[in-house]
Amino acid sequence: MTTVPDGITVAIVDDDAIVRSALSSYLRAGGFDIVHELTNGADAVSAITAEPVDVVIMDVRMPRLDGIGATAELRRRLPGTKILVITSFDEDEAVQEALRAGANGFLLKDTSPGGLAEAVRAVMRGSSVVSPGPMTRLVQRQPNGRRPQRTAEEVGLSPRELQILRLLCDAYSNGEIAEELRVSGSTVKSHVSAIMLKLQVTSRLKAVVRAYEWGLVERL
Repeated sequence: MTTVPDGITVAIVDDDAIVRSALSSYLRAGGFDIVHELTNGADAVSAITAEPVDVVIMDVRMPRLDGIGATAELRRRLPGTKILVITSFDEDEAVQEALRAGANGFLLKDTSPGGLAEAVRAVMRGSSVVSPGPMTRLVQRQPNGRRPQRTAEEVGLSPRELQILRLLCDAYSNGEIAEELRVSGSTVKSHVSAIMLKLQVTSRLKAVVRAYEWGLVERL
């Protein structure tokens, strides 16, 4: 896979000083530039709008403005900024709301330092990142505990599109898919657009979630 050079700028938004300190320490050790350390969503929107960063690590439950509201507002103001929402095991509904708000990925708060650093690099490459816990529970939160099942043929996915969808679910970026399949980046981009249209979604992350919901890829 291709790599992204360090020097990526990051904002950490969490009202827990211990969590904030740990995340900052992990990322500084990984070569990232921590520009902001903020304690609530309202301050995050103001500070990051004034001094944008590449990636925001966003907690969900915070005073003044929670992480969902802050994600939605930052997505409106700074559409190019990547936002990783960090969640706890009891926040499944918040994960769904963050998805609707435009988050680029979800991580559990117990993600390892190496996993956190790789997640930041992955979203900078254009990948979607979801820890197995949030993804599994997102998929399982279906009426009566059952997932709707679709086949690739029913959805209208070609064999190549299904292959690319599986790579998207493995957090490959467009460039990495192009390398893997030995095709051009523009070809991959066209396929990804077609996949999102057929899955009735508007983002890569939503395509990944939909793929698991419909049983188009194996459950995590």
